[in-house]
Amino acid sequence: MSELPTSPQLTRRRVSAFESIAVFAITAALLYFGAGIFVPLVLAILLAFALNPLVSWLSNRLHLPDPAAVILAVLLALAVLAAFALLAGTQIAHLASALPGYQQTIQSKVAGLQAQFGNVAWLDQLTNMMSSLGQNAAEDPAAAQDIGDIRPIPVTISNELGPFNLLTSVMGSIVGPVATIAIVTVFLIFLLMGRADLQDRFIRLVSAGRYSLTNLAITDASRRVGRYLIIQLMVNTTYGIIFGTGLWLIGVPSAPLWGLLIVLFRYIPFVGALIVAVLPFSLAFAVDPGWNMLLLSVGLFLVIDLTTANIIEPRLYGKNTGVSPLAILLSAMFWATLWGPVGLILATPMTVCLVVIGRHLPQFQFLETLLGSEPVLSPAERLYQRMLKGNTEDAIEHSETFLEEHGKGTLVTDVLLRTLRLGTSELSDRPESLAQRRQLISTFDRVLETVLEPSYKDHAPVLLIGGRTEIDEGAARLIGVQLADEELQANVLPPGAIRQESIGRLDLTGVTTLALVFMGTDIRAQCRYVARRIRRMAPELQIVAVVLNPLAADETTETLHVDSVFHQFDAAVDGIVALEAPKFRHGTQMQRQPFAGLGRGDDELGQELDAIAKRFGVPAVLINLLNDERHSQDEDALRLTQLVVEGNEPLVVHSTETNDKVGENAYMLTNGIDLYAGVPLVLADGTKAGALALIDYDPHPFTAEDTARLQAEADALVKRFG
Repeated sequence: MSELPTSPQLTRRRVSAFESIAVFAITAALLYFGAGIFVPLVLAILLAFALNPLVSWLSNRLHLPDPAAVILAVLLALAVLAAFALLAGTQIAHLASALPGYQQTIQSKVAGLQAQFGNVAWLDQLTNMMSSLGQNAAEDPAAAQDIGDIRPIPVTISNELGPFNLLTSVMGSIVGPVATIAIVTVFLIFLLMGRADLQDRFIRLVSAGRYSLTNLAITDASRRVGRYLIIQLMVNTTYGIIFGTGLWLIGVPSAPLWGLLIVLFRYIPFVGALIVAVLPFSLAFAVDPGWNMLLLSVGLFLVIDLTTANIIEPRLYGKNTGVSPLAILLSAMFWATLWGPVGLILATPMTVCLVVIGRHLPQFQFLETLLGSEPVLSPAERLYQRMLKGNTEDAIEHSETFLEEHGKGTLVTDVLLRTLRLGTSELSDRPESLAQRRQLISTFDRVLETVLEPSYKDHAPVLLIGGRTEIDEGAARLIGVQLADEELQANVLPPGAIRQESIGRLDLTGVTTLALVFMGTDIRAQCRYVARRIRRMAPELQIVAVVLNPLAADETTETLHVDSVFHQFDAAVDGIVALEAPKFRHGTQMQRQPFAGLGRGDDELGQELDAIAKRFGVPAVLINLLNDERHSQDEDALRLTQLVVEGNEPLVVHSTETNDKVGENAYMLTNGIDLYAGVPLVLADGTKAGALALIDYDPHPFTAEDTARLQAEADALVKRFG
C-alpha cells in the first residue's frame, strides 16, 4: 500500500492565538513555580558569559589547563563578592550604632517644618513616630538613675528560645542565601568547563539544519551579553566610586556603603539607583541641622545619574544590546513578578538574549519585532504609512532626513520607488481604491516637489507617461528626476493623457522618445493599444515600456509591441539616456555613465577586472558604486564602500584581525571573505564614485606595495571607463 503524499498544508499549519496564549501561560507558570531551579541556573549562565573572556585569557595567555583556569576565575569572582559583602556588613554595623544620636536633629527639623507649613499630616505622623522612639529610649532600664525606678518586668519561662532553637533560627536565615550561592557556583563551574559541548548540543537542538545562522546567533549573543555585563559593571563601579566619594566629601555618614549598594542596585533598570539614593538623602536630613547636606546630596545624585543615563551609557552601549527602553521596562515588570528582586537584575541580560535569538533564527523573529530597538518598518514602509494618512509634513521631514544621510540616488531607488511598489501591491487599479491612490500620490507629489524639486519641460525630447494608474505616474516622475541629473530634459503626463478619449489630442511636438511606465502586472492590452495609436500619430517615435513589476518580467518587445522594454529602474534611465544620446541638442553627445555595466558581464570592463584579479591572484575584483541600487541593497557591503569613500583612502580588512572602523561585518562573515581590500574611485571632477574592491576567501597577505598597486589599477580604470 503506497503512502499518501504529504503536502505542506498537512504538515504545517498556522498556530492559533489561543495556542500561543496557552503556551505563554504554561511557560510563565513553569518559570514561576520552578524559580528555585531556574534562578540559580540563569544566574550561572549570565556569570558564565561574563567570566568566559577571563577563562579564555587564563587558558590562552597563561597556558593554564582549562579546569584550573575555570576554578581560578570562579574563585576570583567569589573573592570579589566576599570582599563586597564584608565591606557592606561593616558599614551597616557602624551605621546602626550611630543612628540613635540623630533623633534630636530630626525632631528639631520636623518642628521647624511644622512651624513653616502648619499641621501637615505626614509631618504629624513623623513627629509621633519620633516621640514614640524617645519614650522607648527613656523607658530603657539601662537609662534609669537608680534601681528603684526600674519597673518590674514579667518573666515567662519557655523552652522555645533554647540554645538549639536559637542556633536553628540563625542557621535558617543564612542557609538559603549560602545554598543559592553554592548552587550557582556549581552550575557556573560545570557551564564553563563544558561550554564547548553545551554549545554543540544547543546548535543541534535549535539549528534545524541552519548551522551557520545558529552559530552566528550564539556568537552574537555571547558578544552582546558578555560585553553588556562587563560594561555595566565598569559603569556601575565608576558610578559608585564617584557617588560614594561625593557623599564622603559632603559629610554623609557611611558614604562607602551607599557607593557599594548603588553598584549592585543599578543592575535594576530605571529605579535601582534611586532606591539606594533615598537612604543617604534621609541620613543627610537627619544629620545636618541645616539643609545644605541634603541639597548637595540630591544635586550630586542628579548630576551623576542624568549624565550617566543620557550621555555615557548611550555612547558606551550603542547597539550592543539592541533592546528598546519600553521592552526593558516591560521585561523588568515581567521577571520581577515571576522571580522577585532577582528578576529585576536578570531582566535586561535575558531580554538581550531573546532579541539576538529573534534576529538570527527565523522562527523566533517575532521576539526582535516585539523587543528590539531597531525600527520594525523600513524607511520606505514608514514613508508609505505617512503618505497613506496624508501626513505631508512628516513625510517631507522623513525624506529630507534620509536624503541628508544617504543621498539623492538612494532616496529615489530605495525609498520613493519602494513606496510606490508597496502602493502597487496593496492598492489595486480598481475604482474602489481610487481615493487611497489619489491620497498616496497627492502626498507623494508634495514630497517630490519639496525635497527633490524636479524640473519638467514641455516639448522635451523625452515624454514619460504613467501607463494605467496614478502610481505609474509617480514612477514616471522619479525617472524624470533621474534623467534631469543626466542633463536630459523630460516631461511627465498622467495616465489620462493616453486614454481612448484623449490620446488623439496628445501633443508630441519635439518628442523623440516616449516611455510608458507601469508598476502593475495587467499591462499588455493597454500598452499594445497605446503603442498602435502612437505609431499612427508619429511613426518615427521611439516607444519604450518601463515595466517595474517582477511579476511581469516575461513581457518583451514582441508581447508589448514596443521598441524597447526595461525591467529595472536604473536600466530604464540608462536605456533612455542611450537612446537619446545620438539626438542630443546641437549634435553633441551626452556624457556617459561612469563604469557603465560595472563589469558585470563579458564586456571590456568585465575583462579588465578579470585581468586585475589574475594579477593579484584573487578570485574576484569588483567595482562598487555608491549610487548602484543592487549594491546598496546589502547594507554591510555598502558600509565597506562608504568607509573607503568617506576616508578617501584604502581600506584593508582581514577576518582574523580586529578593525575598529569595520567591526564585525556581516557581509564578510556570511560570505566567508578573509580579505577585503578597497581603494577609492575618484573621477576627473573629483567625485568619489565608489570603490575598487579586491576580495579573497583564503588567507592572503596584503602589503603596502599591494595597496599602492591596487590604487594604480583604480586610477587606470577611471581614465578608461570613468
